[in-house]
Amino acid sequence: MQAYSKDLRVRILADVDRGASTRALATKYQVSESWVRRLKQRRRETGETTARKRRVFRIPILAPHYERLRQLVAAEPDATLEELRERLKVVVSLGALWNAVHRLGLTVKKKIRAAEQDRPDVKARRDDWRQHQSQLDPDQLVFVDETWASTNMTRKYGRSLKGQRLVGAVPHGHWKTTTFVAALRSDGLTAPIVIDGAMNGDLFVAYVEQQLAPTLRPGDLVVMDNLSAHKRAAVKTAIEAAGAELRYLPPYSPDLNPIELAFAKLKHLLRSTGQRTVEGLWTFLGQALDAFTATECRNYIRHCGYPATATPNVKAL
Repeated sequence: MQAYSKDLRVRILADVDRGASTRALATKYQVSESWVRRLKQRRRETGETTARKRRVFRIPILAPHYERLRQLVAAEPDATLEELRERLKVVVSLGALWNAVHRLGLTVKKKIRAAEQDRPDVKARRDDWRQHQSQLDPDQLVFVDETWASTNMTRKYGRSLKGQRLVGAVPHGHWKTTTFVAALRSDGLTAPIVIDGAMNGDLFVAYVEQQLAPTLRPGDLVVMDNLSAHKRAAVKTAIEAAGAELRYLPPYSPDLNPIELAFAKLKHLLRSTGQRTVEGLWTFLGQALDAFTATECRNYIRHCGYPATATPNVKAL
């Protein structure tokens, strides 16, 4: 519909200033009362009396190329905008290309996994594990692993004014690395220990014998990855002496170990505090254990494909 003329607007507003009512003006000039009210409101709030500029809808320049663009992204999901523009062979700005990708619902994301998972032998072992993991009792699962923590950890991102850099200060040449070892059960993290330096076979045997084994119950199933340090004979002996069973995850399968999710949260907490001394780091690690509730730990276990609650006739892997 065409906008009313400027002359009509001026005459109506002149009558408004002389005290004419909205209804009388609508009748006199053959316009709607709501339009007269909007005209008066716009002058009162902005001082403007002209018609609003209408937005002209334009068909995006890349609209005819949407299907081709979708195919290019499907063929190479991590292609850059510059690469996509080159393959489209269309003269267009990167901003317009970004808008087109956004309209197609293609968002930025990428998760890395081990390419070795595609090997037939690894795939067979992973498939076998997944076939049986739903039959396990989550209350008897004990996932063991280690991770590192250091005195140079800090948050990866922050905010600053556009055009200004944000620089964080961390120790660059003299930081200390700690190894944190723990077990994840359905009710929380247990058997925690910190080691000054890296893990090795002797230290892991000592951890299992002195820290982990006393927490195990008959019928527990201890799950860990197949690192060489984990495969000492004494490790299995100590676990079985406690009435538990030991099983190793398929190779290249951190996605099947829910304690990895707990460690990701732990490192996030560490980066948020920025501990700069070994003593502070160790103290914080001990205090952080309370941040892992039973509900959260069950969610970690369920996320990796294990049952959230016990099911009848559970079996061991």
